[in-house]
Order: sequence, then C-alpha cells, then structure tokens
Amino acid sequence: MKVRNAIVATVFCLFLLGPMTLWVAQTHWKLDLPSDLTAEDSTYLSGGYEEVDLLEHFSLKGFSAEKFQDDLNTTVENSIPYRAVILLQNAAMQRSAIAASNALFRFEAYPTFFGSEQIYLPASDALAKIPEHAKKSKTKSTEEFVDGLIATANANPDKQFYMVVADQSDTSNANPAAFLVSQRYSTDDCVKVLERAVAEASNVRLVSIRYDQPEEYYRDFYRSDHHWNGYGALRAYNALQEVAGLSNRRDNDAETVDFPGIITNGSYARKGLMLINESAREPQLDLTGIEATGPRIPPIVEPDGPSLIHDDAMGSVFDFYSTWYGSTNVTADLTVTNSTPTTDQKALIAMDSFGDAFHWLVAQDYRDSQCVLDLKNDNEGPETLQGRIDDSGADAIYFIGNPLAYARVTSTHPQYFDRP
Repeated sequence: MKVRNAIVATVFCLFLLGPMTLWVAQTHWKLDLPSDLTAEDSTYLSGGYEEVDLLEHFSLKGFSAEKFQDDLNTTVENSIPYRAVILLQNAAMQRSAIAASNALFRFEAYPTFFGSEQIYLPASDALAKIPEHAKKSKTKSTEEFVDGLIATANANPDKQFYMVVADQSDTSNANPAAFLVSQRYSTDDCVKVLERAVAEASNVRLVSIRYDQPEEYYRDFYRSDHHWNGYGALRAYNALQEVAGLSNRRDNDAETVDFPGIITNGSYARKGLMLINESAREPQLDLTGIEATGPRIPPIVEPDGPSLIHDDAMGSVFDFYSTWYGSTNVTADLTVTNSTPTTDQKALIAMDSFGDAFHWLVAQDYRDSQCVLDLKNDNEGPETLQGRIDDSGADAIYFIGNPLAYARVTSTHPQYFDRP
C-alpha cells in the first residue's frame, strides 16, 4: 500500500511540476526545446495559447481578485507538453461521439466538438460555420449602410461605386445547416437590401456570386477556411468586369500555381480543432506592370513567391490565404501602382479580409489603388467615406466583404456617412 501511494504521489507531483518546469526552462533558462514538447505547435489552434504576464497581478490585490490565479492557470496550460496533440485528440474523441449519435439522425453536418461553432461536412470533407441568426437586427444595420451609401453616391455623381458581397459559409445557402437555424441571416438577405442602392443611385453597382450546393461552393472556397480561394475571387471579379463595363484582357487563370508539399488548415480548422489538410492551389494572376511597395510585400507579387511560402511553414499551413495574398494589415500598408492599367484612374477599396485576394484583381484596372479596412470586424474609427474619397482622389470606390461586413459598418464607424 505504501509503495503504491508513493508511486501515485510521485506521478501526481510530476504532473503538477512538469508544466511549471517547462515554463521555467523556456522563460528563464532560455532552453531551445522541441516544439512538440512545448505549447508552440498549439499557438495557431483555438484555446492553444494565450499571452499572459504572470507578474502583472502578483500582488495581494491581484490574488484577492483571483486575477493572479487565472494568470497562473493560463501559464500552466501554456506549458503543457504536446498541447496541440491533446487539443486535437480531445476534439476528435468528442467528434467521434457526435458522429455516432448522428448516425441515427443523418444530418449532413455536425459540430467538430461539443459547443463548437464550426461544423464538419463528411460528404465534402470540409468545414463550415453554424449559420448566422438575428436577421432583423442585421437587416436593419445593412439598411443604414444603404441609406448612407445612396446619399454619398448621389453627392458624388462623377464617381463610381461597386459592392462585392462574398458568400461566406455562415450566410450561404450551400451550408447544409442553413435551414436549421431560425431567423437566419443569409447572403440573399444582404443582397436584397443592397439592391436598393443600385435602384436609387445610378452610379452604384452590385455583384455577388451565391451558391446552393456544397460541391460548387468548395470549388471557390477553401475547405478549411472561411475565405474564398483565388478562383472564387476571380469568379466574382469576372462578374464585376461585366457590371463595371471593363475588360482588361488579362488571362488570370491560364496557369495554376502549385505549392508542392504545402497543406493548409485555415480559420475553421484552427477554431474547430480539426485538421483538413487540403492542398494549396491558386490561379496564376497576371500582375504584369503592377508594383507594390510597403513594409512587407506579399509573396503573390514576388517573382519567387511560391518559394517564400515554403520559408514560412507555420503561416503557410495555418494561415495560407493571408500569407499568400497578404493579410489585411499588410495590404493596408501597401502602395499599389499599375503601369499598364485598363483605365487611367484611381480606385479606393474599402474591404474586410476577402479583399486580400480581390484587390490584386482590382489593381489590374487602375493606375493606383488604395486599400482601407473599413469593413473589417475589428476595425473601428471616426473615418468618413467622403473623407476617404477626398483624401484618396479616387474615381472608383469598391466595397468588398462578406454580408456581416456590410451590417457592421455603421456600428464600427458611426460617422462613416457624415458629410463635411
């Protein structure tokens, strides 16, 4: 009995001291440990790693408020060896139980783990998100956007305004769970509201490619991420060309860019703790004459772009879309010029992350193009659309985003449609 108790006590102590020892080894001894022995590989996963300063709340006040205890718990969790494997295996076990119960109901999609907002589509081997709800509130805020856009467009009759709406999975009819959510807010709902701007302002145009079947949807969108791929962006752009009356005569999909050895797992995989491991393939966009300058230049515009993807292993695996095309923050810092434009004009592009790929296509048509993140979910500020137009000197103004982006503009930028 004493031997057994000693063994149990020793194992228990090792279990408690192990993470703390790893934390000391990395933080204070600066040891270069294998990534799988630390939490490094879990930093891209939901719940994998959280930055914390253990000494920030190391005081009686912090202890009484339980903030120090929370920080200590987070520090221990951050130092659990093989944390990425544990998170993924735990989610996989839950998913197996969910799939077993689903055998009775035969739903086309089910959560990636209990409580997950991401759902798995076995027939497509793809991930999506639980559909959006609160239709009335999102419709109302989108109507506010339309009211402001109509006023601004009518006040600038010499400018052209374009809206591009991406059919993200949580608002798409291609989502098998679309009709299981009451008061669902869909891409159709968004487009229906935005169409009023086209009817009431002669210089406003609208484009949205919408999907009804998963097979069609996942040709143009990643199976592990909420973004469209280059083919989806190109399909929307080709439709926009017709609406805008432009024809740049570039062959953007004549070739395919392959990334040998690269597998990708985007935002849905990270948050859903389920690795899809899809191959990376993108259209070869014709960026002849287009020059980008800024603190960081995305690989897509570099001559040896595909090789640069290989130089960023973690980014290419877990954030391929933003790595290849340039994240929103990278894009907002770029100056993009075109020596062989379709028209000798300037474009202003107000976007969320769907614009990361799309703005390279818009840049083919204009002498200069400037991107701002007015539709991004974590971007707030006092900017006004008229101020953006005046400062940029733009002839054409583009809005590029998913349906939720249009619904949040007047909340994140309360003064957006104010006049000087």
